[in-house]
Amino acid sequence: LGISRKLKFLIMTILLTDSELSKNTLLSGNIDKDKLRQCILDAQAEHLEVLLGEKLYEKICTDYDANALSGDYATLYTDYIKPFLIRQSALEYLKIGAFSVSNNGIFQPTSQNAQPISDTQLQVLKDEMSIKANAYADRMHRWLKQNNLPEFECDSENIIKPTKPSVMPWYLP
Repeated sequence: LGISRKLKFLIMTILLTDSELSKNTLLSGNIDKDKLRQCILDAQAEHLEVLLGEKLYEKICTDYDANALSGDYATLYTDYIKPFLIRQSALEYLKIGAFSVSNNGIFQPTSQNAQPISDTQLQVLKDEMSIKANAYADRMHRWLKQNNLPEFECDSENIIKPTKPSVMPWYLP
C-alpha cells in the first residue's frame, strides 16, 4: 500500500533545525517553533521536492533520517539544499509570521516596545529573500545537471510540477 501524499506530508522529515534557520537569517531565535517548522515543511514540499524530483527528494530524506548522507548526496545537502531551504523557509515565514490564528480569529499581535513595519517594507524583505532563494535554487539545479545522480531525472515524470505558476521575481545577475 502506498502512502497518500497528504499522509506523507504529515510525517515528512524536516531537513533543517530551527537554530540553522535563525542563525543564518534575520529570524531571531525567539520565534514560535511550530510556526517555523511549518514554514520549513512548506518550503520542502512546495519548492525543494519540485526542484529535486520525487525520487531524489525521497533519497535525501531517507539518508538524512538514517544519518547516511555521503559523497555527492552529502555535497548536495550541505552546499545546495541547506542554503536554499534556509532562504526559502525564511521567505515562507515572512509571508505568515506576523499573523496568529486562534479561536478568537486571525490577528496581528503587537508589542509595546516594537513598531510593525509597513506593507511596502515587508514586500522589500520578501523580494530580497525570494531573490536569494531563487539564486540558491539555480545553483542547485546547475549542480544537479553537472553531476550524475541516478535519482535525478530532469524534465521527466519524476518531477512534481507546481499547481500554479511561480509569483517569484526573476533574478538575472
